[in-house]
Amino acid sequence: MELEIRRHSPSQPWTYADLDRHQRQIAERVRAGGEGALLLSEVAPVITFGRRAGLAELTLPEESLRRLGVELLPTGRGGLATWHGPGQWVLFAVDRLDRLTGDSKGVRKAVCVLLAAAADVARGQGVEAELREGAELGVWSSRGKLAAVGVQVSGRVLLHGLSLNARPSPQAFVGLRPCGLDAPVDWLLPAAAPDEQMDLLGKSLVVAVEKHFASANCPGA
Repeated sequence: MELEIRRHSPSQPWTYADLDRHQRQIAERVRAGGEGALLLSEVAPVITFGRRAGLAELTLPEESLRRLGVELLPTGRGGLATWHGPGQWVLFAVDRLDRLTGDSKGVRKAVCVLLAAAADVARGQGVEAELREGAELGVWSSRGKLAAVGVQVSGRVLLHGLSLNARPSPQAFVGLRPCGLDAPVDWLLPAAAPDEQMDLLGKSLVVAVEKHFASANCPGA
């Protein structure tokens, strides 16, 4: 798959809505027989709502969040509400499920591969990362949640994907019970980490995702 990397900035905005539109264009290409893509993004601040999410997961009024520069966006992915924005990598593997996992119904394996890749990256940073299932689905350290996953399958093409917390920013997870949990989040880098470290972490995530999909290596799937 081709790789596309985009990072939001004031001069070159890149929102989750932009990313969603782009992934759906790629999905149409895939359904027509074309190539899929790995989309690695750092997006503008947003709280996205999965199909099971509701406003009850917010701890601040919508107006207050918008004044802070955080948009609210319903999406077609599974799961509840979570935050995306500066300091967090979002990775979508947009392709046919059978091409990604060897199984046209391999949603569980795709989710497991994404989380296993995030855990690899965390361990590469010296963090003891643990994969959890159920209501706590994601990658966790002893301090909190590092990575979340939420996917959608449309016409046997995988959409949406994984988010990995790299370095904290002031707006991160403000006014939200992420994934409906009263639990802390964690970060792999300090807030003052330079962009070079952020870039290296993103590249490590891409390598790990490609490795796990290529080998269909997903413990427990």
